[in-house]
Amino acid sequence: MRHRVAGIIGIIITAILLVLYLPPLILYGILDIGNIIGFVVATLVFIFSIQQLIKASAGAARRSYDRSLSGGTRGRLRHQFNHDMGRNTVLIERGGLGNFTADSSIGYDGDRESHAGMIVWIIIFALIAVFYAQGFVRMYTAPTYENSRSTLSDSSIVVLGCGVRGERPTRMLRERIEAARVALISDEGAEDVAVVTGGRGAGEDITEAYCMQQYLTEQDKANEDSAYFRQACEAHGLDYEKVLSDNSGNVPVIEESRVLTEPEARNTQENITNSMKVLAESGYSSRSLVIVTQRYHLYRADQIAQNNGASAIGYSAPIDWWNEATYATRECASLLYHMIAG
Repeated sequence: MRHRVAGIIGIIITAILLVLYLPPLILYGILDIGNIIGFVVATLVFIFSIQQLIKASAGAARRSYDRSLSGGTRGRLRHQFNHDMGRNTVLIERGGLGNFTADSSIGYDGDRESHAGMIVWIIIFALIAVFYAQGFVRMYTAPTYENSRSTLSDSSIVVLGCGVRGERPTRMLRERIEAARVALISDEGAEDVAVVTGGRGAGEDITEAYCMQQYLTEQDKANEDSAYFRQACEAHGLDYEKVLSDNSGNVPVIEESRVLTEPEARNTQENITNSMKVLAESGYSSRSLVIVTQRYHLYRADQIAQNNGASAIGYSAPIDWWNEATYATRECASLLYHMIAG
C-alpha cells in the first residue's frame, strides 16, 4: 500500500513541477539552467514514482498467489525466520502435502526486500531539498523596502537590466521598469535619481539601459500596456486610478534628468559596480542604494552592493507565477556557486 501511495504522490508532484517549469519554454522558448534543473528534478521524481508503482504491482501479485507453477496444488504464503540464513523468508505451504518451499514464481526468491534503493532515493531527495532551501531561505529573507523601516530618501535607485527583444522590453524587464516608475513618483523618492543599467546582448537591437530610459521618460512608451503600471502600483500600495487621474489619464513619465544610463554591464556584478561609478561621477550618492529587481534577485544584488561598500535595500518588481520557478531556481544555482566559489 505504501508503494502505491508513494507512486501516486510522485506522479502528482511530477505534474506540478512540469506546470511550474514548462511555461517559459513553451511561451518564450526560454531554456536555461533554471528550468533545466526543474526538468531534471521532475524526471527523478517520475522515475521514483514508476518504481514505486511497479513494486506495488509486484506486492499485489504476491498477495494474490493461489497456485504454484510446479505442482498446481493450492497453497498459501507463509513467513518463516531462517536461522541458517539469519533472515525472514517467504515460503509456500503446499496444501495437503505438508511441505514448504521458497518459490520464485511469485516474484520473490526468499530474500526480504532490500532498502538500499530507498536509501539512495532519500539521499537524492535530501540533496535536492538542501539545494532549494539554501537558495530560498536567503532569497526570500533579503531586506526590502516593504519589510523594513527604510525610506527611499537620500538613496539612489539602481534598476537592474533584463532581456530586450528587438527594441521592446521582455515582461520581466517591463515589470522592473514600472516598479522603478512607482519608486520615482512616490513621496519618499520625489528627489531621487535612478540608474538604469544593462548592455546589449544577443537578439537585442538596443541596450537594456536605453530601453528602460525610453519607457520611463517617453509618454507613448509609458502608456503601452498600462496593466504593468497598475500591477506595480498594487504591489507597492499606490492608488493607480488616482495617479492616472492626476496625470490626465496617462501613466506618469519621469524627467530625463532623473534617469542616468549605464549601457555596458553584462551581469549583476557589473550592474551594481558600474552603476555606483556612474552615480559617483554624476555627484549622487553611491553608498546608499535602492535596488529594483524581482524578489528572487534581491539577495545577491544586496550582497554585491555590500561587498562594494554600499548599503542597499531591495525594491521588488512583480513577477508572473509562470516565470518565478524557473528564475528562482536559477538563482538558487547562482547562490550555491558563489557560496562554494567564495
